[in-house]
Amino acid sequence: MLNLFLSVLGKETELMQAALIYEDNKQQSMLVPKQLVGLAAILLTGSAVTPVNMQAVQNTSSFSANDFIEQTEIIEMAPPIQSNINLKTMEELGGARLYSTVNIQTISLYEKQKEVLQLRDKIVSSVLTWQGVSYLWGGTNRAGVDCSGLVQQVFKENGILLPRTSYEQYRVGVGIPQANLKPGDLVFFNTNGTPASHVGIYIGERNFISATKRIVEIQSLDQPYWQRTYTASRRIID
Repeated sequence: MLNLFLSVLGKETELMQAALIYEDNKQQSMLVPKQLVGLAAILLTGSAVTPVNMQAVQNTSSFSANDFIEQTEIIEMAPPIQSNINLKTMEELGGARLYSTVNIQTISLYEKQKEVLQLRDKIVSSVLTWQGVSYLWGGTNRAGVDCSGLVQQVFKENGILLPRTSYEQYRVGVGIPQANLKPGDLVFFNTNGTPASHVGIYIGERNFISATKRIVEIQSLDQPYWQRTYTASRRIID
C-alpha cells in the first residue's frame, strides 16, 4: 500500500515538473517574439545595430530571457550612425580652396601689373627712338612728324591704335592729376588758344617728349612755358 502511494506521488511530481517546464518554455517563447518586434522597429526607424549586437540576436538560444532583454535594451539605446564627414576638415578644405583662389587672383593681378609696366617701358623706349626727327605738320613718319602723329605712331608700334589728332586723343583714356603721372601717359597743352592743341608723351622725372615746332625733343613740365600752357593729362595704359 505504501509502495503504491509513493508511486502515485512520484507520477504527480513528474507531471508537476513537466508542467513547470512547459510554462517556463511558454514564457520564454513569448519573450522572444516581443523582443524581435522591438528589433524590427529599431531597423525600420533607422537606428544603428552594431555587428556585436546582431551576433547577440542571432545567438538568442544561448541566452536567458533576462539576458536577451538586457541585450535588446543595449540595441535600442545605441546612438544613430554619425556621418563620416568632418566639418572642421571641410572648413579647412574650403579655406584652402579660398586661399588657392586668392593666390591665383593675386598672381593674375601681379602678372597684369607687370605687363602694364613692361608696356609703359616699351612706349618710352619707342618714343625715344624718334628723338631728333624733324617737325612736319601733318607728318606721320620719320621723315617728318607732328605732335599727334608722333603719339599715334609710337602707340601703334606697341599694338595700341589711337585717333589721329590731339583733340581726338584728348578724349581717349582717363583723366589724371599731373602729380600722378606715370611714364607712357599723355600730357596736353594749349599752345594756340585752344585746349589740347599740343600733346606729348610723359617719360618720367617731370619730363615729356613731343614734336615741337623744330624737332622731336625732350622738354620739362617745370619750364615756364609748359607750366603756363599745361591743360590736362590722360592715361591710356592701365
